Amino acid sequence: MINIKIPISENGSRLDRCIRRMLGDINQGILEKLLRSGSILLDNKKVKSSYKVFTGQTLIYSSDIDFFNSAKKVNQDNHYNKYYKQLYKKILIRENDDYIAFNKPSGLAVQGGTKIKYNIDDMLSYQFSPNNMPKLVHRIDKDTSGLLLVAKNQIAAKKFSNYFKDRKILKVYLALVSPAPKIQSGTITSSLIKSGEIQNQRMIIDNENGKPSITEYKVLDMVGSQVALIALYPKTGRTHQLRVHLESINAPIVGDRKYKGLSEVYSSVKYLPGHKNISQIKWKPESIKDLQLHAYSITMPSGEIIEAPITDHFNKNLEFLGLTLPTNINNIFQNNWR
Repeated sequence: MINIKIPISENGSRLDRCIRRMLGDINQGILEKLLRSGSILLDNKKVKSSYKVFTGQTLIYSSDIDFFNSAKKVNQDNHYNKYYKQLYKKILIRENDDYIAFNKPSGLAVQGGTKIKYNIDDMLSYQFSPNNMPKLVHRIDKDTSGLLLVAKNQIAAKKFSNYFKDRKILKVYLALVSPAPKIQSGTITSSLIKSGEIQNQRMIIDNENGKPSITEYKVLDMVGSQVALIALYPKTGRTHQLRVHLESINAPIVGDRKYKGLSEVYSSVKYLPGHKNISQIKWKPESIKDLQLHAYSITMPSGEIIEAPITDHFNKNLEFLGLTLPTNINNIFQNNWR
């Protein structure tokens, strides 16, 4: 049996993620069996994969465990190392002693899972040693683009996690919706809960059994009643919260194929009235593949603002529609935040 100590960089991490970062990208199913059989122990005890480890604990595992398929792993490492090195440079916004800020593209998952080839978590593992591994402190959906903050160390991770938990950080999102909300600004407070089988699970509104969820929104610009650019402030961070809340007021996000509101919004092709730049252009939402939801900025308790520029695709859609992005976006929800 081989013994290794849990380093300070893994303090508070899930055991399965700790093992992957320290020993190799082992299959989750195989890892679960090894933990159940006692082939992998923590302080000589059987524990579950979700167990939170702490600095100084001893991980004990059999030398017979093949964490890597060596020949395949070498080729994979070369490919992933090159890919993630380029990705890191491309999406990096800002870095200091406490955090790294990225502008995550739509389609890139934050963490790994079934059928997930690339993700931010793996990107970090290829860029940093296990002892200096940054910590995820919040998440955004795979299909959502924009600002993602990771902590540089455990102390910073705890600080930022508490900031998010206590609503001391102001997050602002931008979205293109169709049709436009009937009310120009407001607060959506519908409670949310998961529903359905795992393979086809979705969030639904359930004000009796769901978790409290709060979203503030404001229309920034619009084209008649058909399309609007809106700013969003999610006071809570439920799964798919913004998407479900906007669907609930019949203003689904353009490109959303899961929470798309009324069917006629996506089946019709109409002229957009009331906008001089595009009065002769047809708008067909089904031609938009990417979810038009972007995590635009974070305002820290200190007043520091971090912004993630909108994607080229999002910007082209604004230009096509003749919509204008205001310059004071980060001030829109200030009065409702503090």
